[in-house]
Amino acid sequence: MLFDDLGARTVVADFSGGTLSTDGGLLLLRQIDRGLGLTRRLATCFTDQRDPRWVDHTLEQLLAQRLHTLALGYEGLNDHLDLRRDPLLAVACGKSDPLGQDRFLPQFRGVALAAPATLNRLELSNNQHTRTHKLPHDPAQIEACLLEMGVRCLPKHAREIVLDLDAMGHLLHGTQEGRHFSGYYGDYCYLPLYVFAGAIPLWAQLRGSDTDAAHGVVAALAKIVAAIRKRCPWARLIIRGTRGFAGRRSWCGAKSSRRCTTAWAWPRTRC
Repeated sequence: MLFDDLGARTVVADFSGGTLSTDGGLLLLRQIDRGLGLTRRLATCFTDQRDPRWVDHTLEQLLAQRLHTLALGYEGLNDHLDLRRDPLLAVACGKSDPLGQDRFLPQFRGVALAAPATLNRLELSNNQHTRTHKLPHDPAQIEACLLEMGVRCLPKHAREIVLDLDAMGHLLHGTQEGRHFSGYYGDYCYLPLYVFAGAIPLWAQLRGSDTDAAHGVVAALAKIVAAIRKRCPWARLIIRGTRGFAGRRSWCGAKSSRRCTTAWAWPRTRC
């Protein structure tokens, strides 16, 4: 193609660049994932019931494909119609042939990664009973795995750890399952529970907004504190939250000691 020159420079359109990708950050995510062992550890929470003779994508590769693209901001499964052809994503997922020429069936060669339908079956295998849904998972194991990965980031010899509780309203713009109108936020929303230790996320629990902020916080704290005690047995724990959580002080009061303190922003009291 010929274009007008730009001063002393010649403008040229060249389409012989070869195989390209716009997601260079995938290589960094790949190294981080390998260091943390997140995908490898998470794969142990699933059961692969597929016949290995017909499998192109291992369970760990499917999880890596979904997790890496979520980290890049591709939240919808439909994005994988194009992303499954990204050679750099294939490298990040551990594919030996990033161009997909080693696929079992000839009609799929040239596409290295899984289609949206395959990833959808991975996410819904617990709720379906068909011959194609063969990757069930254990929700309790996944919960424990993610909590363990978060607690592992805490300093082992920490003397004090502050746990911040927060319930944040996420507005919804459709008829999502479990939505409910919240008078506080003035719209339909979810009200997930978050627990952070500084900048480290330890807990993220999806909830509807038909309950108060403290719903389920006692059960969550019991698991979080038990996990922290394995990592930091002598650390003093400060559990901090707004007055929306103050109605659950009975459990914290029972746990109060030199190494466990609860603090509420409003009212400013300690127990």
